[in-house]
Amino acid sequence: MNSRLIPDFQIRNGGTASDDWSIADCWKAVYRRKWLLAGITAAGLLIAGLVSLVQPRWYRSQASLEVQGINENFLDLREIYQNASPGPDIDGTYLQTQAEIVEEDAVLEQVIQKLNLPDSAEALRRNISVNFNRGSRILRITAEARSPKLAADIANATAAALIERNVAARQQAARQTYEALKAQLADLRERRRYSDEEPDSANRRFYEATVERADAAKLASSLPQSNIKIISTATPAKRPFKPNKPLNFAIGLFAGLLLGAGWVLLREQTDSALHAPGDASACLPVPELGAIPEAGGTGSRLVRFRGSDPNLPVERAALEQQFSRVSEAFRATLASILSAGSSAGPSRVLVVTSSQPMEGKTTVVSNLGIALAGIHNRVLLIDGDMRRPRLHKVFDQPNSWGLSDLLREKNAIEEVPADALVKKTAIPHLYLLPSGTSTENVFSLLYSGRLERLLPRFREEFDYVLVDAPPCLEFADARIMARYAEQLLLVVRADYTGRQTAQTAIRRLLLDGISVMGVILNRWDPAYGREYAYASQNGLEPQEAR
Repeated sequence: MNSRLIPDFQIRNGGTASDDWSIADCWKAVYRRKWLLAGITAAGLLIAGLVSLVQPRWYRSQASLEVQGINENFLDLREIYQNASPGPDIDGTYLQTQAEIVEEDAVLEQVIQKLNLPDSAEALRRNISVNFNRGSRILRITAEARSPKLAADIANATAAALIERNVAARQQAARQTYEALKAQLADLRERRRYSDEEPDSANRRFYEATVERADAAKLASSLPQSNIKIISTATPAKRPFKPNKPLNFAIGLFAGLLLGAGWVLLREQTDSALHAPGDASACLPVPELGAIPEAGGTGSRLVRFRGSDPNLPVERAALEQQFSRVSEAFRATLASILSAGSSAGPSRVLVVTSSQPMEGKTTVVSNLGIALAGIHNRVLLIDGDMRRPRLHKVFDQPNSWGLSDLLREKNAIEEVPADALVKKTAIPHLYLLPSGTSTENVFSLLYSGRLERLLPRFREEFDYVLVDAPPCLEFADARIMARYAEQLLLVVRADYTGRQTAQTAIRRLLLDGISVMGVILNRWDPAYGREYAYASQNGLEPQEAR
């Protein structure tokens, strides 16, 4: 049988567990690692909160101006000053010009001097923006600063500087007009002084009109007239606009979800651990005989047994938690073991091991032994883990004498009564042979030849013999004990045992010529594969969700 399985194992070992992923697979992967996803998302929100906390506060204030059409015919100057605009209506070009004037160094320097700011014109320009809409007369000056009052002061000062510049420009234009008219009047008076003729009425009217306009221009040069007026002053903002906390938290949430989902899917693709029922049989050349759910984990939250004590040890679940999911799983696993026997009947001497420590082999041994004894079988449990024994604690028995002492003695095994070799537990039909006193020469004891005679004798006196052996990749004990047993069971732990680790253990056992009955998946989370979870009628509460 082993020579047939090894090539098949090598073929399976070369493939991948899953090459094609569907949306449903991705969703299941995300759900299985939902707490990891939630943690990464929470970290994203936390980082967003910290960024919002350390970011400097910036405030924004806005002043609004109305830009009216220039009345260049003020005091009848339009006909004299030829640079006048065509009329009172303004277009986008004029508003754009005013917006650009705001950003001129001369205007900004005036604001800096007025407010005594330490910034340069270039630095202030980055914190001021001017906006307008075509078809509207409104010009909006927006200022940003680290202080709400400073932002309002900058916006108001900039608006005032623009109006002052506009007034100065109009006064300068009026002065230029006056100076031009003044020179023209001087020339006219000079001509009249050297002329003997009396001027005609037309020349006299022109002269009088020019005098009138010169006087108007002189008056206009002294009046603070502006076509720009403030319609709303900037006020200090009540709250900063930076940092934008809702935006930061939205980015943190989105980034956390995106990174979390990506990390979860990456972990799922690269994760080589066994997770759910069916994973072991998909990558190993031996059958999966059972799957034991995690006790007290997600599975027990979905389906609980009524009236049970959650503090009871899981090693005795088949006895003390008879209607729990865990005990039902052990009984189902036992049914698979009893059905996996040859034509001569089920295997009666089984070595139970794992590939590495902490996979739950002792829990499996004790519960299978309890389940076998529960159907009126005479069962012997042997604690073959002489380095880290635990079965004597599970069944509250002393460990002052046991397997190591029996292998160390020189008297014939056949001459010692069975009742003197094993201890009867409080469970009917269940007996225990503890590991015995500690020894540093376990390897030598196993090769002493006494184990070869001991297991066949126990097979004759008990219906079933289960041996709890150390991890087979860490120690050689299980491989030695399995030579004198009929079958070997390998326990793997969900979300702990890697596929390659389990494959290495199976390969080594098969190469030794050991008959491996199958594997038992221990401590799997029913939430990982919800399709395997269901509620029975034997006192189990219905599931919260399907």
